[in-house]
Amino acid sequence: MKYVLGLSLFFCLFLFNCKTQDAPQKQTDTSSPSKTDVQLVGSKWVLIKLNGDVVNLSNTELEQPFIRLTSKDNGVGGNGGCNPFGGTFKLKANQTIAFSEMLATMRYCDDNGIESVFMGNLRKAVSYTIIDNELTFKDENGYVLSTFEPADDKK
Repeated sequence: MKYVLGLSLFFCLFLFNCKTQDAPQKQTDTSSPSKTDVQLVGSKWVLIKLNGDVVNLSNTELEQPFIRLTSKDNGVGGNGGCNPFGGTFKLKANQTIAFSEMLATMRYCDDNGIESVFMGNLRKAVSYTIIDNELTFKDENGYVLSTFEPADDKK
């Protein structure tokens, strides 16, 4: 009987922890109504600025870093420029976000640190905004870590 009761309690706890969380997914700037609103989850976001500096990959062998958040299993994936990565994310109230379980392949590329800074910034991100179709991640002090623009690619 203890086994059945314990198993029932475990099953109930498991079900309550599996609920989905609805959180704000976009913020729009009403001063530019002609622009199409882009969703945080489901869109491919291409990195355009890292720590406030424009990302210029014209003289490197790197791909353009990008990120894509998916609603299925709260998954996150993308490419840091050289290596594909994946993990999970959680959205909370007031446009807060947390990335976890981030893993990447370990292929060597001469990236001048872009990929490691990009991945480190994802781990530090605690909030996001989408204004004028630009996604920005900020740290706990409000410092802009990464800025993205939506890509046309919906794969």
